Amino acid sequence: MLGLFLLGRIFVLHKRYATVIGFDPGAQIEMVSILSWATPDTPIRESFYGYHPPLGFLIPRLLHLAGFSPEVSIQLVSFVASLLAFFFLRMTLRHIRLLHSPSGIAFLYITSSIPIQISVSTSVNLDVLILAMGSAVLCASVHLLWPSESFKDQKNQCPLPLRFGWSDPAIRERRWNAIIAGCATVTAIACALLTKFSGILLLGIPALAAWSQPFERGWWKRCSMGAVACICAVAIAFPYYYGRYYIREGRFIPLNTEWTAKDDIERSIVKRDEAPVRFLAQLFQPTAVHAAAGPTHTDYEVNRLSDAWRDLWIRNQWTGDTSPKALRVGLLYMHLFPWLIIAGGLFFLERIRRKAPWTRLGWIVVSFSILQVLALVQYIYRIPFAGYGPAKGLYILPTVWGIGYLAVSAFHDERLVPMRWRRHIPFIERALVGVVAVFVAINHAIPAY
Repeated sequence: MLGLFLLGRIFVLHKRYATVIGFDPGAQIEMVSILSWATPDTPIRESFYGYHPPLGFLIPRLLHLAGFSPEVSIQLVSFVASLLAFFFLRMTLRHIRLLHSPSGIAFLYITSSIPIQISVSTSVNLDVLILAMGSAVLCASVHLLWPSESFKDQKNQCPLPLRFGWSDPAIRERRWNAIIAGCATVTAIACALLTKFSGILLLGIPALAAWSQPFERGWWKRCSMGAVACICAVAIAFPYYYGRYYIREGRFIPLNTEWTAKDDIERSIVKRDEAPVRFLAQLFQPTAVHAAAGPTHTDYEVNRLSDAWRDLWIRNQWTGDTSPKALRVGLLYMHLFPWLIIAGGLFFLERIRRKAPWTRLGWIVVSFSILQVLALVQYIYRIPFAGYGPAKGLYILPTVWGIGYLAVSAFHDERLVPMRWRRHIPFIERALVGVVAVFVAINHAIPAY
């Protein structure tokens, strides 16, 4: 399965090498061309992407200085970031002993092969960097807060050592691993904060990991280390935010739409404030434009979360045309996965009190996915001008974790198998893993974006 996935990624990169795909590719290419590590800032309102923190532009700048064009540099960085997101998630599953289970395999490969995941691996965007850093934070947080001993087979555990000091190799290794995990958490969150404002949400991952951890000896110390790691990450990024944004703009998170579309924003805010309940209700209603003009179109009159859902499966017309095959596959996913999510959500809620590794993982990925959606709603409420298309699935890329988890949970419970068939469960599990392999192969071979 791993080989199939990697070959698929390489195939997509080969097929789309040097092809510019994205919502605002020109703006990002411009920033890579004009920024440098010596002068990492430009006036905030001088360019369309000038309000972003600089790290997402400075990383591909290194490749650009090595001789690659700006668009190829960004594409290669996106490709590497997508692989890092995959392997960090894989390391997380390995730590909690789920990597080789059917559920863990299905979760890993479904999550990593959802159409938008394949799209961001070769397109011009910053969000794949946030996904990679979020996956790194998840991996580091789980290693820091979830002791590996909690997931070992109790029958094969070695006796506990009699001494608990630095002279004990087991204790020394455990503390060294905790230090590495803490430093990794600090680095990943700080880098995310210096890449895009949505990196702030990654601070929620250590908190969710602490909430769902196995509460064994030393849990308070581990929580304290996680909190210190988050504080250190914020302390690293705070001087930049304060000096560049708060002093110059009077707020820590300025958005370019507030000056590039000032009049439209003000009119949309007035309209929103006239009926805020109706505005929020409209977010959750179906997009009428999908029925009238087609599912690839976005409603630029009324904000709809269904446009963000569409972006996960089908290419937005703004970024280019969609092939008939990709459209048919995307429509199938777009209408099938809501039912899988509902069914998986019911099974997850039924097992939510259990303390098995699979359920603990669900507490993190499902809660963080909900947090992402709530943040998108807050962003749309702040910038309610639908003409700029604020309801983009790209902005909530980590929700693919929750989608993949709940889709797998829909088939996770053995009680779904009739009693007379339960002796065939190993065969059924292999068959379902085969379905996942087909999912991976089809999405990379078309691809849907």
